[in-house]
Amino acid sequence: MVQKTYEANLETALSYLKNDQRKDAVSTMKRALAQVPEDEKLPENLAYLKILFFCARFAIEDTDERVAYYYIKEGIKTKKFYADFLFLDIFLAKLQHRYGDMLSSIIAYLISIDLPDRDMYSYDFVNADAINEVFTVYLPLAYNNTQNHAMILNVLNNTIEKVREFSTGENVSKAYDIMRSMDFKSN
Repeated sequence: MVQKTYEANLETALSYLKNDQRKDAVSTMKRALAQVPEDEKLPENLAYLKILFFCARFAIEDTDERVAYYYIKEGIKTKKFYADFLFLDIFLAKLQHRYGDMLSSIIAYLISIDLPDRDMYSYDFVNADAINEVFTVYLPLAYNNTQNHAMILNVLNNTIEKVREFSTGENVSKAYDIMRSMDFKSN
């Protein structure tokens, strides 16, 4: 199989990153994104998803929230349960104080890391540190700043049942338990 130009540019950009050449990595990643044909912007195109993820990540690092939001939403539109886009969405929602959106992205992120195909994506933000940060920092912040806890818990409980049809649901269940515990402590 012949490597496509955008795949080669993705590899080059990643090499630049490993060598602390961020400026070259950013421009090469943007070039790679521009080279992806419309008919190849598909959920199974791992190179496209990774390119889009890095463009979003670079935009966040450059504090360009508008561009980051665009890339993140494009990524989620392409693959709904892609953990890295969801993690960036959590972070961006935190920066913008959109706590209801943040909570939704947290639940989607937790579902994504429970899916059986998660290992095929080589996620940057599916590791012990990132998951711990979601549970100890982002989840309490989002939940405490969101209204209607009873309704949220009810919806989440129903979601857990549906998630268990196609994954373990372990992390979503843990989030549910944490939120119930937070409500119990506040009463």
